[in-house]
Amino acid sequence: MPNAQMNFRIDADLKRRGDERFARLGCTPSTAMRRLYECAARYDAESEKILTSLIRPESASPQDESEKRVQAVNDFLASLQAQREAIGIPPQASPHAPADEDLEELLYEAKIERMTERGLV
Repeated sequence: MPNAQMNFRIDADLKRRGDERFARLGCTPSTAMRRLYECAARYDAESEKILTSLIRPESASPQDESEKRVQAVNDFLASLQAQREAIGIPPQASPHAPADEDLEELLYEAKIERMTERGLV
């Protein structure tokens, strides 16, 4: 497989400190970047968490509670559907599958609750 060369700009002091840390870990900056790309290419749940923690700007706030609740509901529904399919219940047999409007309403309610907690409502 052919190699590709990458060039990027970085603060000189940050580079010096990073190079020192990589040296203590026994790797070069090239090896560290290669490993970062390998992690990104894998993109499984574990590597996604690592990448998110590395790439998210420090000023970015972590996922707020309403987004966590929506994600939890979506994860639960996906898990439930997988269980139903595992025991032979087809997807169309679910009369109680929430509509997009229901999920949007849940998200709205979670956001209002969060704003109330913060004293904004």
